[in-house]
Amino acid sequence: MRVAVGTLRRAKLEAVHRAFERLADVGVWMTDGIELIPTDVPSGVAAMPMSEEEGIAGARNRARRSGELVDADLALGLEGGVIVVPGAPPILILRNWAVAWDGRTEWIGSGPGVQLPARLARAVLGGVELGEAIDVFAGAHDIRSGRGTFGVLTRDVMDRSEAFAEAVVAALVPWYNSLVAEGEE
Repeated sequence: MRVAVGTLRRAKLEAVHRAFERLADVGVWMTDGIELIPTDVPSGVAAMPMSEEEGIAGARNRARRSGELVDADLALGLEGGVIVVPGAPPILILRNWAVAWDGRTEWIGSGPGVQLPARLARAVLGGVELGEAIDVFAGAHDIRSGRGTFGVLTRDVMDRSEAFAEAVVAALVPWYNSLVAEGEE
């Protein structure tokens, strides 16, 4: 099976690989014969999506655009963003989204969320992209290409790739769970 993936980022591609491995480990999907085809496609949303709707739209756009670029059986789009919970001060929760699309069926999955510390939240609300803000916060460079904000905040109990893998597993549900697939029209 050919799977187009709307990203070239190592952590996101590793997440897709992890998701398929997890499904194979529990016997619901075989990884033999799965060919991942990374594609460089734009999300069509802000570099730092600031709502669930924008995060989902970015993942959807990546899935659809990668599916249009590549002759594949399935296309996946992944997008991270924050959810702003109103308050004084507002609370920002980092969450990842995945969309799976096969030309007929689209399914959305999300990963776990983690609250951003006040200093990071203020930077993001001030217009700094989270990838830049986390580098300053942690005193490192290009954190998003590896462990990501999830890794920094959870002390690597869960890294960026693992958080995205959860979203991908959830987005693939209709392709491995006949109870869900049979109910779709």
